[in-house]
Amino acid sequence: MSLHWFFDEIPDDYRTFRRRAEELEQDYLDVRQRRRQAQTELEQEPDNEVQQARVRYLHRRQADLERQAPWLAAEVLHEVALWGCPH
Repeated sequence: MSLHWFFDEIPDDYRTFRRRAEELEQDYLDVRQRRRQAQTELEQEPDNEVQQARVRYLHRRQADLERQAPWLAAEVLHEVALWGCPH
């Protein structure tokens, strides 16, 4: 078996995973960016209740995505562990 087996032929289950994961990854990135921006705006206006609510909502949304797909926030890429080259 070649160490480059993964690059020779891409398994169907990996293709399916990537299709589903791309949508989640994009949503997670968008939420993180909007939350960071909202947090910065809240620091400038700490008494703004609308901004406080926005930060809380985005925090909950990010936490929901991390519960739905824990690998989004993992320090080690699970994708590599699942489909990376064998050792």
